[in-house]
Amino acid sequence: MKIRLTVDENEEERIEIFSHKRSELVRQIEQLVESYEITVTGYGENEILPLKKENIFRVFVENNKVYASTDSGKYRLKLRLYEIEEMLGEAFLKVNQSSLVNRKHIKKFSSSFGGSLKVELTNGETDFISRRQTKYVLKRMGIK
Repeated sequence: MKIRLTVDENEEERIEIFSHKRSELVRQIEQLVESYEITVTGYGENEILPLKKENIFRVFVENNKVYASTDSGKYRLKLRLYEIEEMLGEAFLKVNQSSLVNRKHIKKFSSSFGGSLKVELTNGETDFISRRQTKYVLKRMGIK
């Protein structure tokens, strides 16, 4: 098995495995990659918490401040939305100018009055997909 590492700051980080069959080594590599945890620091009223990306439903801008929505509540983030988007990577979709949603927490898409798309998350939160982002979101979800 060969290993090739390319370091390029302009490229998106990704791991690709080319294998003749699904072996134990491939399974171990997959588990290692999946176990790599990315955390974001969230600030609550009286607490500071590391937020795991799989526990975040949505990241959004409200009153010019960035927040993350989780099972345990809403937490302020001290990073800009584009910085969070870069950190969280492929697991999150940019649905409009001020919101990212976790792909694993998408419950359904529905049309709203006027033809725009709405996304509903497993925690009941909803957000609108901007016309500019619709094609991108549907393609990333494998719908179109």
